[in-house]
Order: sequence, then structure tokens, then C-alpha cells
Amino acid sequence: FYAEGGGQVGDQGTIVTESGRAEVYDTVVAVPGLFAHRARVSGEIVVGQEAMASIDADRRLSTMRNHTGTHVLHAALRTVLGDQVRQQGSYVGPDRLRFDYAHHAAPAKEELEAVVTMANEDILSDAPVETVEVSKKEADQAGAVAFFGDKYGDVVRMVRAGEHSLELCGGTHVDALGNIGMLTVIGESSIGANTRRIEAVTGTVTLHRELEREQLLAHVATTLKSEPDTILVALERLVERQRATEKELARLRASAISDEAAKLAASASGGIVVARRDGFSPDELRNLAQNIRQHRDIYAVAVVGSPDGERVSVAVATGGSPNATEVVRAVAGIVGGGGGGSAELALAGGRELAKIDAALDEARRVLAQ
Repeated sequence: FYAEGGGQVGDQGTIVTESGRAEVYDTVVAVPGLFAHRARVSGEIVVGQEAMASIDADRRLSTMRNHTGTHVLHAALRTVLGDQVRQQGSYVGPDRLRFDYAHHAAPAKEELEAVVTMANEDILSDAPVETVEVSKKEADQAGAVAFFGDKYGDVVRMVRAGEHSLELCGGTHVDALGNIGMLTVIGESSIGANTRRIEAVTGTVTLHRELEREQLLAHVATTLKSEPDTILVALERLVERQRATEKELARLRASAISDEAAKLAASASGGIVVARRDGFSPDELRNLAQNIRQHRDIYAVAVVGSPDGERVSVAVATGGSPNATEVVRAVAGIVGGGGGGSAELALAGGRELAKIDAALDEARRVLAQ
């Protein structure tokens, strides 16, 4: 069983004797030179018994693919982005690989494409993965890259993975680069100052991911009544129709607001309009208030309503006297909110729907002064 180390997860598997069974869920280094197997034991395991120890082979192989894939990816990053790229941490498991590296900026799209291309070209070369034990001095002279946080003795294990990768590593690896399968980057992001994180998958995980993407593509094509090869054209047509629909909807909405403004202006009392209108967004409520204010002989407007049955919106439009901001703050205070704006136009929000009618009464009182 390989113990967790250098970013690679520990092995899982079973240890079976004639009287008991241990389901090993992790393997760690208890103290230097001693591995500990964390396990759930059934039956009884006694000192001196013969045991059959079996690792989870599929899990180990997937982890090996990702570990060697990490080396290949690291080499590609250093080649494309520069030798200043250095490992700052890693995770190597059966599901994916994660590599943290020092770099001053996010790689450009073209740089990331070059990294992925180079890594996969190395994998396609199917070059052997060679491990040798040498002195630390010999490894340094050969130019082997040391992993961040690892401690090395006088004798080190050096892993050559193809033409570009030479690193010190005690982990498990495939025998040849072709065993990795396609390497696919699934994420690249910043995790701190001058530190980036790249995540990737290999082997069967890449295969399953690509199959899922193909199925998704086929589903999208069916939904768009198109073929996978013409999805982009169909999608562009759909977006164009959506834009036209939204434009027409906005025109109709503006026309409806204009008609509503005319009705409210016609019902004004002494040049003042105070009304409740629900279902209008804050922007639409503002437009309604402004539209009413533009009608002849209207000098002050206060419109209050709920856009969604949960919030309260308030819009006040005046000729500058009374001050719209002062009015809106007085009204918003009734519904448990606040807001502001200019002397001619102010907006506010609140949460207390039950007090909308009281807010309207306050608006009438303030505007009538």
C-alpha cells in the first residue's frame, strides 16, 4: 500500500486473514519509515497470521495516471510560461489532479491551449517513464525539479516522464506516457497573490467526461431541432429571436406605462398624483412617475407598489419643490426602508408590504403641504 505523500492520496484496499478482514480506507506515514493502514475491521486479526493484502487496483491505476499527468503538465507549464513556474502544492487522486503553481498572471487563452497541446503530444509519444535512485547532487546536476515542501535525503528518486519532465518524486507512476490517456484541463484560477491553480483529468475520467459532453451536445441539438454540427447557427438564430422578442416586449411595456401615466395624470387632484401600482419593477415605477410628471399641470407624483409581492418600491418625481428626496425618505420610512436621489427624482425601497396604504397617506400629507 502506498502511503499519502507528495500530494498523492494513500491507497485503499483489503487485508484478509483466516479470521478477519480489514477494509483499508487510507494509508498514511505514521512516522518516517512506518506506514499506517487506517481500516474498518470485521472479525479478528491476530499478530502472526498470514494475510492477503490487496490494493484497489483501478483506483491506484487512475491515481498513477493523474500523478504522471501532473509531471507532464508541470513540464508544459514551465516550457510555455517560463522556468519561474514552481509547484506550490498539489492533489493527486483517482478522480482528478490539482496543481498549484507560482506565476504572476493568469495564462492567456493561447498559452493555456499551448500547455494542453504540449502535454498531450508528450502523452501521445508513449515515451517510457523511468525511475532511478541517485544522489541529491547528481539529481541537481541533471536539472531535476524538486517538489515544494518535500524533504530529501542523500539518495533521491528521480522520475523522467518523456522528453520534457524530470522531477524528484516518491509517488507511483505509469510505465509509459501513453497509459495516461488524454489529459483535459477542467479549470484554471487564482488562489492568491501570484499563485494559480490548474485542475485536470486523465484516463477513463476524461473518457466519461467527453461522453457526457457528447450526450449533452446531442440533447441541445434535439432541443434546438438541429444537428450537432449546426448547433451554433441554430443558437444564433434563437438568440436573435430572443433579442427581437425582448425589444418588442420592452416597447409594449413602455407603451403600457405611457397609457397608465396618462390615466393617472387625468385623475390628478390639484396637480398631485399619489397612487399604488403593483407588478412594476423599480425602474418601471421610476419611468411611470417621470412620465406622469411630464403631463401638463402635474407638479408632484408619488407612486408606491410591490414588484414581486415581497418588496416595496417607491418613486417620487417633482419639479424640485417639494424636494423629491425628502418626500421619498418620509414615505420609505413608513415601509421600513430608505432611499434617495435628487430634488426632482428620488427612489426608495422597503419590506413592509402591509404598510403601503399608510405610506400612500403619508405621501399625500407631505405633498399637500
